[in-house]
Formats: sequence, C-alpha cells, structure tokens
Amino acid sequence: MMKNLTLKANILAATALCLCMASVPLVSVAAPSDVITFAIITATGGAADQSARIIAEKLGPALNKTILVENKPGAGGNIASRFVANAKPDGKTFLVTSNNHTINPFIYKDAGYNTLGDFLPVVQIARGPTVIAVHPQVPVTSMQELIAYSQSKPLSYGSIGVGSAAHLVGECLKPLTNAKFDHVPYKGGAPAVFDAVAGHIPLVMSSLASLGQYIKSGKLRALAVSTSERWPGFTEIPTLAELGMGDCTYDIWLGIVAPKGTPSSVITSMNTEITSLMKTKEVQEKILAMGYMPVGQSVKNFDDMVHQDIAKTSKLIKSIDIKVD
Repeated sequence: MMKNLTLKANILAATALCLCMASVPLVSVAAPSDVITFAIITATGGAADQSARIIAEKLGPALNKTILVENKPGAGGNIASRFVANAKPDGKTFLVTSNNHTINPFIYKDAGYNTLGDFLPVVQIARGPTVIAVHPQVPVTSMQELIAYSQSKPLSYGSIGVGSAAHLVGECLKPLTNAKFDHVPYKGGAPAVFDAVAGHIPLVMSSLASLGQYIKSGKLRALAVSTSERWPGFTEIPTLAELGMGDCTYDIWLGIVAPKGTPSSVITSMNTEITSLMKTKEVQEKILAMGYMPVGQSVKNFDDMVHQDIAKTSKLIKSIDIKVD
C-alpha cells in the first residue's frame, strides 16, 4: 500500500514538473554563426562604446543575430584594431573606432595595423567637435585672450591622451598662434575634464560629450570648437575658423570598419541596416545626447572621409612631430 502511494506521489510530482517546464519559455543560446562581435577601442562609457551599444540594441533584432559588444581598450586603440585586423573576414567581427584609426599609424613606431591595407569601411556613425575650455578662474573670455595670456604665463592643457584628436588640435594651435601650451595626456576624457573642473589644470580640450554639462552649468568656460560650423545647442561658441585658426579645424568621428577581405555583400548589408537605424528618431536623439551628430551615409562617403582624414592627419602630424614609441 505504501509503495503504491509513493509511486503515485512520484508520478504526480513528475507530471507537475513537466507542466511547470512547459510553462517556462526556453532560453535560446545563440550559435557562433549567429553572433557578431563589435570590438570597441575604448573602455565602457567611451563615445565609441556608447555609440556601439546604441546601434547593437537595434541591429541585433533587425539582423536576427546577437551583437556582442566587446571592449578592448589600450595602446590608444591599437589593441582593438589589431584584434580586428587579424580576425577572420567572415562578416562576424567589426571594429568600432574613431580618429585613432587614421592617426596611430603616423605616430606609433608600430601601430600593428595599416588603416587602408587591413580594413574596409562600413559606415560612419557620427561626428563631433573638440571643445577648448578653461576653468572660470582663468582670466580670459576668448581664444585671443587665452593665447595672449599663455604667452606671458604658459598653460597646461589636458586631453584624452597622446595622439587624440584633442591633442592634435592643441599642438596645431601652438605654432599657428605662438600660444604657450603644455600637453598633459590623461587616460580618457573624463579624468582630464574632472581635473579641469576641479581647477587642477587651467585648460582642457575634449569632446562635447565630456564637456557639455560643465559648460552649461558654468563650471567651465568654452572658448572655441574645432568643427567648421558652430555646434547645435552651443551656437554661442565660435569656431576656430571664424577666429582665423581654420588650419586647426578637425572633427572627431566615430565609425565601423571590417577586416580586409570581408565580402562586399556583408559590407553593403551592414551599411544599409545601420544607415536605416541612424535615420530613426530614437537613435538620432541618443547620438545627439552624446554630443555628436548622427551621420550614417554610404560606404563610399565613409571611404572618402577616411582618405581625406588620412591626408589631413599626415600633414598635421608631420608639422607638429608627434611620436609614440
């Protein structure tokens, strides 16, 4: 009798378990063929990382694939770039990068990659300005006053690091204007901005994404932007070109590239999907909130931009002689 009761109880328990399992949705694990990796040149929170995650959130469902965002910071972006340059060109690995893509081969003895030889352009995500800003205690209200002040009292300026777009702008201004600036490289834009806000350094050059909130709150005073036009939301800040310093006009850009040899059909498909996403109100608002302008044009547009950037970057770096061992 006891055995029968026990058997009956086990059958009921097993039945309940089966019913329970049937009511729980299965968690699918993506096969390797369904995973696309975005290798990011920055740590979590950087502009390349933020833009990659904004796109990945929508791109995965659109392609019915899993987008893995993998941060590989270090060596000015070279670690991530080398990883993708050496990846199998099967459409499963992409690099989310920035100006370092065109700068590093000119300043590093061995960057470990060739911009044109190892990659194919996919799509430009966004562009934005380097902003030149001072702590409010620095007694200047314009670039002209800043330059004159630095000539009698040399000023240290912080940037995201050696070879960054901000560094190039700062070094370009020195011979052009006879400004006395001393570069202080930081490991990221945030630490440089925090030190400027705290008054530890008088001058900072960084992205609008890093500086915008402090400019609006009055904790930093913006003097110029490096883009060719005034920036939406900050139209009171003049451009370097307006101030007679147009030779130092230099955009920060964000984009996606693939290993050389990636099928053209994959490149075209990725460009089409991402460009379509970039036109949606939700994605545009998120990119704008970062302090950047959404782009999302054709592969050729991005390729042309990269070639133009290489030409300008090489000329600029030769004139200011920046080198990293």
